[in-house]
Amino acid sequence: MFKKDPQIKALSNLKNSERKKVQSQCQDQTKLSSYAFPSQVIKQTTFKTQFTTGTVYTDEAKVPIWFKEKFSDMLYPTVYTCWKWPNLLPIVLAHEYVVEEKVAKGANLMLPGTVPPFDPRCVKTQMVGIASTHSPTVVKAIGIVQLNLPEYSRVIGESGVAVEITHTWDDGLCRMFKVKIEPPEVGEAFESQNEDSEPDGSETLEQSNESDGLIGSAATNPSITPPTPAPTPTPTPTPDVDLQNVAEQLTQLQVEDVDRFFARSLYYTLTQEPKLELPLSSSSFLSNHILRNLPPVDPAHVNMKKTSWRKTAKFLKHFEREGFLKLKGKGDDLTVIGVASKESRPELVNFVPYRVGSPNTGNSESKQSQQQQTMMTAVTLYKPISSAKEFLRAADMKVDHLFTQQELKAGVDRYITQKNLVSPDNKAAVRLDDLLFSVVNRATKKENAVRTIARASIMPPILKGNFSEHFVVLKPDGSPLFKNPLKGSIPRIEIVTEMKIGRKVVTKVSNFEKFQVDAQELAELLRKKCSGSTTIGETTTSPKTLEVTVQGPHGPATIDLLNDQGIPTKWINFVNKLKKGKKRG
Repeated sequence: MFKKDPQIKALSNLKNSERKKVQSQCQDQTKLSSYAFPSQVIKQTTFKTQFTTGTVYTDEAKVPIWFKEKFSDMLYPTVYTCWKWPNLLPIVLAHEYVVEEKVAKGANLMLPGTVPPFDPRCVKTQMVGIASTHSPTVVKAIGIVQLNLPEYSRVIGESGVAVEITHTWDDGLCRMFKVKIEPPEVGEAFESQNEDSEPDGSETLEQSNESDGLIGSAATNPSITPPTPAPTPTPTPTPDVDLQNVAEQLTQLQVEDVDRFFARSLYYTLTQEPKLELPLSSSSFLSNHILRNLPPVDPAHVNMKKTSWRKTAKFLKHFEREGFLKLKGKGDDLTVIGVASKESRPELVNFVPYRVGSPNTGNSESKQSQQQQTMMTAVTLYKPISSAKEFLRAADMKVDHLFTQQELKAGVDRYITQKNLVSPDNKAAVRLDDLLFSVVNRATKKENAVRTIARASIMPPILKGNFSEHFVVLKPDGSPLFKNPLKGSIPRIEIVTEMKIGRKVVTKVSNFEKFQVDAQELAELLRKKCSGSTTIGETTTSPKTLEVTVQGPHGPATIDLLNDQGIPTKWINFVNKLKKGKKRG
């Protein structure tokens, strides 16, 4: 049902009477009277797919819990609901490969892929959960049974659709709500509100007094009062000192302090940047000079909106009156056409430089070493297609495995050594036997190609014609960013600075969602860092992706912000479409 991302409208709170009615319907349908919604606040919205429309119910955290089609009374639980309530639906087991490679990608569950014996409740038209034999209690898909499964004691040689799938983990529904809940691991005690998950009576008194035990018993039953521990004497604090209030006061900057930061940044720009190219638009002067020359401070506390001027135009006009700048233009459309010399103002003569937040090129080596420790990394993997399996078997390699290029090269070298294919006339060349010849020339399909090839040139044609490229992104701590490798090459975040109609310069950022960067969070960070308004929309090119737009030429500042999120610069494409050197008549 959700192979592609559905269209979803804004959420609205469900009325209390309607919430009770839907909860009662869920209890009747699943025959589980103890079931209860995860929160008192339940939200609802409508969805529209290519073939159907319906309603989605979510909890207070906007996690989808149930959904139904428009002209049907049947409610479908999501996998997140089934993880919290393992006994909500009867479960049909299937092989791990079938669940991960077939069902999870939208295919129906066929009878030969199931694992008997079946739950007696798994009869035709019954709603069931699909789980793998590796994790028999973790539901990965929801569907409707199409056959009377208890009648089958063996499935080898049988045919037919066993379960028609309506919802899977990480399908379009999960992606649209941006749910980042991972399936519980095998053997993990998943938090459940089911009656079957109550603590066993054989637990010791010491275990029942632990904090986890109190949450599972006393917290869910108000009639049970946990034992009160004996009070421990503590030293009396000094009444006239509140450390928490002192800490809050220290972290909060006054407006005068923020003004001083921006003033000193202007002094730094005028004294430490002798090659300042004028004229400059107000937005370019702010983003490429003033903001970059601030000391290493938090942009959330030190930005233009925190100053007494609040706007770039007022900031520039103030220092024009003070004699530091010369401006041209009206209103907010200002251009810096001149600056004061270092000897003309005592503030500039006596200015002492400081360490800025963005290090200069002289510190590029130290900056690069620091970035390598906090940046994401990627590993390119190669999945064999059918044409490569014969060669992999001959080289004693697995045919259902994802290889790195080094692993494949080691296998090819081993095969060359075993078959004695090194050219006796040139040790740097390889004589191709029939199998290696077919693998090397698969992409080009050259029937009359030469039988000798340079050893250094043998890997590119093998990879191109016999393997599909995948990639895995690793967080700075080494853990994978997403569960399974993704097909294709490593994506690139697109940043474009251009001028819109009306001489307004904007910077657009797109294709960032693949790195699990939230659009709302990115827009908020850009607004604070660049001191400019931001909007969220869609790209005009296909495929449609979210696009964050910030007012002003903030390409370098955006790259710095993405670097702070762990995304290295080599994964970012920046295009500046502004015409340089064009003078107005």
